[in-house]
Formats: sequence, structure tokens, C-alpha cells
Amino acid sequence: MRLIYLGTPACAVFPLEDILALAPSHHCELVGVVSREAQLVGRGKKKNLQDPAVAHFAKNLAVPVLQPASARDPDFLEQLRALKPDLLITCAYGQILSDEFLAIPSRGTINIHPSLLPKFRGATPVQTALLQGEPYTGVTILFTVKQLDAGAIISQKIFPIAPGETAGELQDRLFKSLKPLLNDAFNKLRDPDFAGMPQDPSLVSLCRRIKKEFGQIEWSQAGETLINAYRAYAPWPGSFSFYQGKRVVFSQICSLPEEHSFPEGQEPGSFCFDQASGLLVVQCGAGLVGVSSLQREGGSLASAGDFWHGLKSPSAPCFSMMK
Repeated sequence: MRLIYLGTPACAVFPLEDILALAPSHHCELVGVVSREAQLVGRGKKKNLQDPAVAHFAKNLAVPVLQPASARDPDFLEQLRALKPDLLITCAYGQILSDEFLAIPSRGTINIHPSLLPKFRGATPVQTALLQGEPYTGVTILFTVKQLDAGAIISQKIFPIAPGETAGELQDRLFKSLKPLLNDAFNKLRDPDFAGMPQDPSLVSLCRRIKKEFGQIEWSQAGETLINAYRAYAPWPGSFSFYQGKRVVFSQICSLPEEHSFPEGQEPGSFCFDQASGLLVVQCGAGLVGVSSLQREGGSLASAGDFWHGLKSPSAPCFSMMK
């Protein structure tokens, strides 16, 4: 089969590497890669165009790399047809595919989705699993149809979620573990009559897109809820609050053993420094969380101890929801 891979971010490079390794044994050939356009990065005069990770990786493969502004562009669709693909494989590509696009490959289009479909259809399944405190998640390879993540399932695998694992860490781990799943999918797709297993519509759940402002910590929530949000929003949009009118970004938040306590009557967001653990202990709406490192606006990343000892008014300090 003639394969074309569509992907954009760094995590989507891992499945491409597996596909390249598996292709010869399945009599497949990668004939093209599709990714998003190069973007301006940097500041001021130092701005320059930078390819997304998949495009950068693919340009060293001596295969055609297409980077259309839109997957609906007629010239792009014509270029895609000229490559005569049998199978398109998408992974975090980031564009909606039209009926005209989906009609191009002779065998079809398949997608790599990091959830146990039909659970968590949509753009943020890894983050949503962490927000909801799920003990496990998975990866599904499915046929792509016009309706979002609704195609028949080709192959699927469950993965436990490690304690403290963040969205970035979990997503990388899932995409680094796909070779057996991809191998199973290629074996099944050899049968031209294989159509996959339909999803159960009664089990469908959706996940919402994440906005930058979601990273603002609501200290009135329970500690477990705050930690789930921290894990879900790392690395983006991150977790932040305010102290004395300045934004503070939290690079590490953790749960605390039950023996930790805080003076009664303190409002959510109040914090103190625990010398034994080296953590800032922060009062939540219910329970406590620990902070090991953070960065104040205009400053550099600091340990909890350095942050505490650098405070000018350490009496009854409190993180707030507003500047």
C-alpha cells in the first residue's frame, strides 16, 4: 500500500517512526507527509519561520512534504491525488477533512486517537482523562468519517495512567507505545473487506477545547481537583495564580500526606513554607496541595524555599484569583 501520513506536533513524530519501521514487512511505502504550515517563532527581529515537528522530521526522509494552509485547498487536493495513496494515516494533524479529501485514498483514511473511543471524542482526550481523574485511558485506531471521531474501530489498547503524570508526559508515552497497535491495524487492513467495529453510540462522550484562561487556579476547589487540573494543563496552558498583583506560574504541584496541616480559618490560597518537605503548603477549598517550584512574573524559576525566603511580607501570604 502507498501511505501518506498527516501530523503536526512533536508527539506525532513517534507514530511516524513506527510506521516507517513497520512498512517494509507489510509491503507498504510512505509516499508523502502532510503537516501544517511553518510558523513565525521568536521575538522582534529574531522571528523566523519554523516548521512543525512532523514537517521538520519528514523533510529529512526524501519523501514529498505538503504544508497547505487549508486541507480543502484545490491545489493541495490535486497534489494529494497525484501521489495515488491507498491509505492516509492522521495523528494530531489539526485540520477538518472534507468529503473530497476522504474520497482520495483507495483503502481509506484512518486516525490515531488517544482515548478509548467512543469515550472522549474531540481534540483534548488526554487532558480530559486527567481532569476527570481517570485511572486509565487508551489509544484507538479508527476509520475516519465526516462525523468527529465516529468511525469504526480498527484496533484499541488500554493504558494505565501513572500517578502524577501530566498531559504532556502521558501523551508522549501513549504515542511512543503504538508499534504493536499499528502492526495489528496493518494486518487487519490487508483484508479489503475489513470494515472495523462500529462504536456504541450510547457510550459517546465529548471533550471540550482548552483555552488559555483555564489554567488559572481556583483555590476554592478541592485539592484533588486542583491537582487533576494542574496535570491536565501541563505543559499548556499551565497553572497560574496571582500574588501581590503579580502573576505566578506553578511548575510543580503535588498532593500532600495526611499529616500535613494548616491553621484553621485560613482562606483558600493561603500558604506557608514547610521546611521538612521543602514545599509551599497551600490551603484549598478542601484539603491542601504542595508546590515545589514556581515562577513569579518578571522573575526566574525558583524553588519553593527560595520563593518563600524572597517574600517581602511573609505574614499571612495568600495567592489570589485576581491581580
